[in-house]
Amino acid sequence: MKVALVGADGQLGTDIIWTKPEGVELIPLTINELDIKDRDKTWSVIGEIEPDLVINTAAYVRVDDAEDNAEEAFKVNAIGAKNLAEACREIESIMLHISTDYVFDGKKVSEPYSEVDVPNPINVYGLSKYAGDLFVQNYTEQHCILRTASLYGKAGAYGKGGNFVYTILDKAKRGETLRVVDDIQMSPTYALDLAKEIWSLTSSRNASGIYHITNSGFCSWYEFTKKILEFSKIEAEIIPVSHREYKTKARRPQWTPLMSVKGLKLRNWESALEDFMEEVVKE
Repeated sequence: MKVALVGADGQLGTDIIWTKPEGVELIPLTINELDIKDRDKTWSVIGEIEPDLVINTAAYVRVDDAEDNAEEAFKVNAIGAKNLAEACREIESIMLHISTDYVFDGKKVSEPYSEVDVPNPINVYGLSKYAGDLFVQNYTEQHCILRTASLYGKAGAYGKGGNFVYTILDKAKRGETLRVVDDIQMSPTYALDLAKEIWSLTSSRNASGIYHITNSGFCSWYEFTKKILEFSKIEAEIIPVSHREYKTKARRPQWTPLMSVKGLKLRNWESALEDFMEEVVKE
């Protein structure tokens, strides 16, 4: 199987490369090789490679910046996804597209969001990603849309210059007091676990439609931070605060745990985080 990986130098893209199964011919594409905002370039590159599968991990992920840069966010997350979907349709390639929990408004609360719940994003980032999902659904029949959440991995997020875990560790090591939101619930996800599941899902070549894939369970950012400090054995003062005290430009949905009614399930988020922290400590 020949696979083109878009966004290969990002956090998830890096782990997808590290976990590549034997027998897969993987062509990694960074923004230098392919800027998906450019329709002609996208068609040209994908057409020349002629992959069986295109995995799109490229995204504009700076949630607050997107509020002031809506056009750029939509160019990458929506139009970029459309360009890839059209190119995949043209050569009859499967498209696997990474989406987000931020397509939901966070008002469900009773239980995690599943694949059958109707999106209703409340910020520009979420709107742009949902628009991308719709383009993929409507511009190519052979597609998988994978919604995940709160990713962290060894490579960090290319568009953010790190991730939440690294940010907490850096601040704790500097002796800073940590003020962390305790009233927003989500499903933190280890990029390495997600990468392995992506390869497992695509190996059958029968998967299609929308899937939710996160580590099992959910927590607040405050609870997540407590576990980060526990597993790293770093002591720091941590103060729980309401999201109302922690002002951000973009509104965040307060409840976005995800679950799958299609049978997909990764290990518990605490176990995944503990393994990640062991890897970080080794370095």
